[in-house]
Amino acid sequence: MHIVKRVLTIIGGLLLLLVLGVGALALTVRARPATTVLDLAPAAAQAPDPRPVLVFGASGALGVELVKALRARGQPVTAAVRAASDRSQLTPLGVTFVVADVLDAAAVAAALHGADYQAVISAVGCLRCDPSPDFLGNRNIIDAAKAAGVRRMIMVTSIGTGDSYDSINLITRVMLRRSLPLKTMAEDYLRGSGLDYTIIRPGGLRGPGKAPSGQGYLSEDRNAFGFIHRADLARLMVAVLDDPRSVGRTLAAMDPGIRSPWQ
Repeated sequence: MHIVKRVLTIIGGLLLLLVLGVGALALTVRARPATTVLDLAPAAAQAPDPRPVLVFGASGALGVELVKALRARGQPVTAAVRAASDRSQLTPLGVTFVVADVLDAAAVAAALHGADYQAVISAVGCLRCDPSPDFLGNRNIIDAAKAAGVRRMIMVTSIGTGDSYDSINLITRVMLRRSLPLKTMAEDYLRGSGLDYTIIRPGGLRGPGKAPSGQGYLSEDRNAFGFIHRADLARLMVAVLDDPRSVGRTLAAMDPGIRSPWQ
């Protein structure tokens, strides 16, 4: 009986430590609002440039929201997809398709060849892909944009990349331990490309189960951490496309109303 009590006491102590540990980790994933906010002009209701925008990663969850936002204002969009990509959400939006796996440099170059694109937007990324497109894919896109003479490029990475690493919590560091170094390399490559770039680093992305708030913002605060709905991020990306003040900037994206991932 004495041994049983000791075992139960030990188990109870371990459970308490586990609860405290989980509680401490939960506190670290709470949002940390930015101290400064970029005064970004709202996106134009009608596309100010009639040339198409080429979107890589268009069939992903963020890519679909971005294409919706672009098409809602009459922007011509070319969606770069893999041969096996699901096009069902993009086809009704009236986009033009081009087949190009971002890991295939020749296919990416062909996607840009001979077309007059206003800009290239990369929303590619994959946690479980091997090889990952986070650097190799984005490098191919950057190289192809330069070769085709497309000056404007917007690339989505993540808060925690590069000089924002200290802003993320332990859980995020563990989850993104493979992709963050690759995204950092992609950011550095784009900055050195000579293109008119904007890098957007969202925090945790909210999906279709939650309604967008329309309150998302961008900031150059490297210590900020937060969450944002994909549809709100897409609207910010369209505004960045329109606003030349965003060129050459690396911006965190978040929603001040979302304080935790379970909110």
